[in-house]
Formats: sequence, structure tokens, C-alpha cells
Amino acid sequence: MISGNQSESNSPVPSSVEPPPPSAPNRDVRVRTGMLTSLGPWAVPFLFVVLCVVFSIAAPDTFATTTNVRVLIIGQATILLLSIAIVIPLRAGDFDLSVSAVMVLSGCVLGYLTAHGVSAIVACLLALLIGPVMGLLNGLLVVRIGIDSFIATLGTLTVLVGLASLISGGALMTTVPTELLDFTRMSFLDLTMAVWIGWGIALLVYYVFEWTPTGRYLLFIGNSAEAARLAGLRVNTYRQGVYVVSGTLSALAGILAAGSLGSIDPTASGAYLLPPITAAFLGASAIKLGRFNVVGTLVAIYLVAVGVTGLQMLGFDSWIADVFNGAFLIFAVGLTIFLRRPSSK
Repeated sequence: MISGNQSESNSPVPSSVEPPPPSAPNRDVRVRTGMLTSLGPWAVPFLFVVLCVVFSIAAPDTFATTTNVRVLIIGQATILLLSIAIVIPLRAGDFDLSVSAVMVLSGCVLGYLTAHGVSAIVACLLALLIGPVMGLLNGLLVVRIGIDSFIATLGTLTVLVGLASLISGGALMTTVPTELLDFTRMSFLDLTMAVWIGWGIALLVYYVFEWTPTGRYLLFIGNSAEAARLAGLRVNTYRQGVYVVSGTLSALAGILAAGSLGSIDPTASGAYLLPPITAAFLGASAIKLGRFNVVGTLVAIYLVAVGVTGLQMLGFDSWIADVFNGAFLIFAVGLTIFLRRPSSK
């Protein structure tokens, strides 16, 4: 049955009759949309530059210093690894909300083993093993059983937070191997090893995403898992694999954070959850529009860090970090949806 509107739209239009020109408001909307679309991939880098300039002018003696730049970069080393850990499953269309809890549990296991006399290397390896084990569990829940990835990893996050509290007794742990402390605090070009390891892993993941078949397959799966399956890809294997890699990077972040800070806070999971998610989604609205990508994520990490640091130097209290991360997460998701929406003719 065809509606009246459909029949009218299908009726022939005389060739002598030209469609009316778009009204002025419609033209304005199209112009603004076109400008946003053209600026879209570079909006986040542009905002990063603007914030750097503004805060350098507003606080030249504190913000625009090499010491502040160094502290800012070092302070984001853990967030960098967790952001990459989140981006990898997102590339394949899946969430992993458990990254911060895996990080904390890995650190607590490291502290517990060290306190009981286990050697530094063995303790670090066993703590690192937490990552792929949890990745296998998340993959089993999401890929094999079919639980929604958001729900499944939210559940494992909660369980891991409880386990971290059990292992640590709910108290700050300071039993970090001396060898790990020495390693993570080594510096090259005035930046610690945690920063260089994070950048190295980011470079490796960038290469995989952009230059290997695996990166293209993950993008294909993220766009349409069913189409990828019909094309002959082993979708479940790839989805399971990204959770293992994500968990491993999260555990590595926990070990490096323990070495950098000299302690393990079993309650830190919440503080390390929102910033990586914000960076991942904000990064998807930069460089490669609508795609979870490494370069955009790195820009987003330092954009948020610059914004929070600059505002705090201007007198805002510590609450500004949560407000800034939440606001930018909403902005990032909204901008990505807006720019990916098909334009009406």
C-alpha cells in the first residue's frame, strides 16, 4: 500500500518546472555544516593549539615552561596506555570498561607478591599475566556467550575492584620492587621510561591499524561484524584477540604506574576510567573522522591534560578535572555523531 506522500513523490515532474532554490536559512545551515565537516578532522588539534596559546598568555610563568610540559607529559603516561587499551576493542566495535580495574589489580598483585618475597622479575611477570587472563574472560563473556560488551566489562570491572581491595586489605600498598622503581624512573631526554614505552606501544598500534591487514579487518568488523563474517573473516577470533591485547596493555599500565608512583592505590580504578574513554571518543572525532585511531587519541589525551592543567593554574580546584573530562566526552560523542550524519539534500 502506497501512501499519498509516496505517490506524490513518484509522480513525474514537468521538465519545464525547476525546483525552487533553497531558502536562506537552509543555505546558512548547509554552509555551517560544510565548514564543520571540513574542519572536523582538525577541530581537536586546532582546539589543542588554541588552548596552549591561551594558557601560555594567561599564565606565562607557570604554564609556558619546560618543567610544566615535562610534568604534563609524564603525568599522562598511564592514561596513554589505558587509552590505547580501550581504542583497540573499540576499533572492532566492542567496549572494554575493565581496563582501569585490570590496571589496579595488576598493581595489587605485584605489591602482594613483592611483600611475600617473590623476586621482581617473577612478580612483574605474574602481575602482567593478569591482563591476558582477564582479556580471555572478557572475550568469553562477550564473544562466546554473547553478553553485551558494555555490561560484561562493567561487571568484570566491579569484580576486579573487589579483588583488588581483598588483596590489598583496602590500604595503600608501598611494596614495589626496587628494580622496577629504578627502571621506570630512568629518563631519556628528561622523560621517564613509562612515557617512552607508552609512545612506543602507540606507534606499534598505529602501524597495525594503518598499515596491516589486521588493522583493516578490525575496522571492517567494527563497521559490520556480520558483513565481515560473510566475507570470510574469523570475526570471533579477532574480537577475542583484541580483549587479550587490551587486558595485557592494562596490566602493563598497572606495573608501570606502580613503579612510577612507588605505591599502589586499590581505590584508583574510578579515577583512571573516564579519562581514557574521553580520549578514545574525542580522538575518534579527530584526524580520521568517525574512526577510533591512535593519532587522534594521543592529541585528545594531551588536549584534556592541557585544559585541566591550565584551568588549575588559573585557580580552579581539583574538581575541574572531572567536569572537563565529562564535558569533553559529551562533546566528542556529539561531534562525531553530527559529522557522520548524512547531510539532507
